[in-house]
Amino acid sequence: MLHRIHRSLDILVLSLAVPMTLVMLACVVWQVFGRYVLGASTSFTDELSRFLFIWVSLLGAAYVLGKRGHIAITGLIDLAPRHVRRGIDILIACLVIVFALVVLVWGGWLLVERNLRLGQVSPAMLIPVAYIYLIIPLSGVLTAIYAVLVTLEVATGQDVAAKAVSLD
Repeated sequence: MLHRIHRSLDILVLSLAVPMTLVMLACVVWQVFGRYVLGASTSFTDELSRFLFIWVSLLGAAYVLGKRGHIAITGLIDLAPRHVRRGIDILIACLVIVFALVVLVWGGWLLVERNLRLGQVSPAMLIPVAYIYLIIPLSGVLTAIYAVLVTLEVATGQDVAAKAVSLD
């Protein structure tokens, strides 16, 4: 059951992040082509690629957390008995949940709300900047969900959905 939920969340996140990455790549290629071949560049694609990079980075961070693929120094933890390692893994996941909910979800939502009130828009695309910042609380929710799944998987002794990050 946990594995199915984990896999469904992976599919959702990847179905958002992969097309965004492709559009971002197209924008960057167009920028290079425009500058060096046409002698002019468009501010629209520059801004769009920047915004997509922010979204893809935060979605990717949540995804990699679910795969337990973030950089970690585990030398001392690997020497500990298995029950101690499980306890440390659960503690770390709980700290991540607190961080995600307090800083990303709550703090991110305050940022979105403030920008909605101020009505700030992006210079080239003229879209509300609050829409760009919306990824912060969204990624916080995804991060918290992934951390809960990892906690449950560790607590029940199941292997995490996949330790290697892949697109399969």
